[in-house]
Amino acid sequence: MHDASLKKFAFNNLAESLYPSMIDIIDHITNTGKVSDSTVSKLKLVLVEMLTNSLKHSGGGETIIEVAVTGAQIAIKKIDTGNGLTISSNQNLMVWPLPGKHHGNKVITVYTDASAILNARLTNNCRLQFFIEEVTETGPLDINTLTEHFGLMIITRACDTFTYEFDIDTCTNNFTAIINKM
Repeated sequence: MHDASLKKFAFNNLAESLYPSMIDIIDHITNTGKVSDSTVSKLKLVLVEMLTNSLKHSGGGETIIEVAVTGAQIAIKKIDTGNGLTISSNQNLMVWPLPGKHHGNKVITVYTDASAILNARLTNNCRLQFFIEEVTETGPLDINTLTEHFGLMIITRACDTFTYEFDIDTCTNNFTAIINKM
């Protein structure tokens, strides 16, 4: 993505900073050009989930939020030094980076609820891309059965592309959400 506008925001991982940080980032994005109300709503969902994830899992210190805005897309990247992503899929615990190099194109189930299945395609032992598989017979969503990865479902639904990558060189977690402008 060609960066017409790239800005980094530092989030101090304090609960009282979550809302002001989200507002600062949204203001920056809307000041870079026309963004529809629908896109702003999606951005808010993505940012609240990413920042909440930082509060829970970042391991202290700061989290960096990089925002790149082009004519057609908005990319939000959350970078932290907390523990790698952990997913329990089919009773297997997967912790990034995964050992070995045999994971390309493998699909895992991350989360399931009454409306959809959140899957991820492994690109390699450090990277995966989330995607939704809709469930045809939906029932009511039981709030008591929500698991740890419900936030990943929210982000995946809100954006056009959502990826995770563990950067071995910097030992950082990188979550990237791309939203096409409308």
